[in-house]
Amino acid sequence: MRLLVVLPTAMLSVALPLLLLAAPQAGRPVLVIASPWSSPAETASVVAQAGGALLRGTPLPWVAVAISDGADFAGKLRRAGAWITLDASRVPGCLNAAPV
Repeated sequence: MRLLVVLPTAMLSVALPLLLLAAPQAGRPVLVIASPWSSPAETASVVAQAGGALLRGTPLPWVAVAISDGADFAGKLRRAGAWITLDASRVPGCLNAAPV
């Protein structure tokens, strides 16, 4: 039972810093993570409010891959309601998600 608690915590302690290093860069695909209760339309609205375009959806309605040539797209996404933004090219599987 203790292993079921320790293992996920250990995995997060290794994975989280690596994900934080995957900061989005201008003109590159961004993994957008909205609030977990967001619908696909609400997630798309966050991207639109930030001046971006959806590239791919994911099986999770609150996660999508988007892009924008505008400056500080990641900051605009967070101000529009995204919880987390990551460089999608550094997150395995993001660019293989179903097209929107």
